[in-house]
Amino acid sequence: MHPTLTTLTATLALTTACTTTPPAPPDAHPPPPAAARTTDCGRTPAGLHITADLPAIHPATACTTARHVADAYQRNRPAPDDDLPNFTINVDGATWECRLITGTHPHGRCQHPAGGDVTLTT
Repeated sequence: MHPTLTTLTATLALTTACTTTPPAPPDAHPPPPAAARTTDCGRTPAGLHITADLPAIHPATACTTARHVADAYQRNRPAPDDDLPNFTINVDGATWECRLITGTHPHGRCQHPAGGDVTLTT
């Protein structure tokens, strides 16, 4: 092979190797499954147990938000025999859709507009 052609081929191969973008690595931090996202946030002063599944809210502040939701829920919830078990609350500028669920295990659940929820049980 001619020396100029050999140098050109080697230069081209080196340039291609240095400028080729490597494939993107798979997502190193996929979202955890729902069970792993659920956080036990303790109890309200009235004794309701608070659990939070709030993937759109940073985990460090999920329980603070859940406690605010629990407080607003307790102030606004309908009576147990009310025919309209659905209501909304506003927490930190977001409107949450809440529902009083009756039955064998009555509880309250408030849905965050960006996904996730806060559940309140006795």
